[in-house]
Amino acid sequence: MRTFLTKIAATAIISMALLSTVNAQMIMQIDPSLSTKATPQQVKYKGMKAVPYYYFDEYKIVSSKAGWLTTNSRSNVQGTISSSSQQLAFTMINSAGDTAVVNMSKDGLVQSSQNSWFPNITMSQGSQNVTALITSSADTLTWGLAASVANGVFTGAIKTDTEEYKLVPVKRMDNGRVAPFTLWVGFAIYKGDVEIGAVQATPKRNVWISSDLPADQKLKMAAACLSMIIEEQNEWLVQ
Repeated sequence: MRTFLTKIAATAIISMALLSTVNAQMIMQIDPSLSTKATPQQVKYKGMKAVPYYYFDEYKIVSSKAGWLTTNSRSNVQGTISSSSQQLAFTMINSAGDTAVVNMSKDGLVQSSQNSWFPNITMSQGSQNVTALITSSADTLTWGLAASVANGVFTGAIKTDTEEYKLVPVKRMDNGRVAPFTLWVGFAIYKGDVEIGAVQATPKRNVWISSDLPADQKLKMAAACLSMIIEEQNEWLVQ
């Protein structure tokens, strides 16, 4: 009996260790300097809306809306060109009662054509873009977020009147391995060469915000991170 119980205990320990390893592998890699100033805050949500009520740490979305997705297609001698656009908005608050309002716009353009060598294969290329204006009740400074994916290449930035933060895609998990089956798992946010925030969109949703930032900047950083999660979870454009 003791041997049997010992085996059960050993199996349980191994299972817990494997589960811990799997969970660790699901966390996005961030710069060590940021990890000393921020811990991953898991993003959860309520509701099944186009913009769910996401929340993490002291921040939560309290209202949201989405405009109609508009699409248009036209054909030419090179193939078919399809375009889409949509307006989104949400309001987020922190534990102090400060409010951030985000107005988002996303659009995409895809051109599809038949390959002359392989007529049964459709080739496509295009771009998908998102912009967001972030305002806060805590100050009068507006943040502008712009991100674009053109043929699989990402570019993005957050701008204020006096600052610019880079959005850089992250492809590795915290074990150093490249995440499979995806172009990236999230985005790092840099002020110059210093990572001050990060957002993971898959396979988990996590946000890191540097403790060094003032409260008003943390609020807008939280709103910017949720904006990127909203776009990633909606695959940039609703199909």
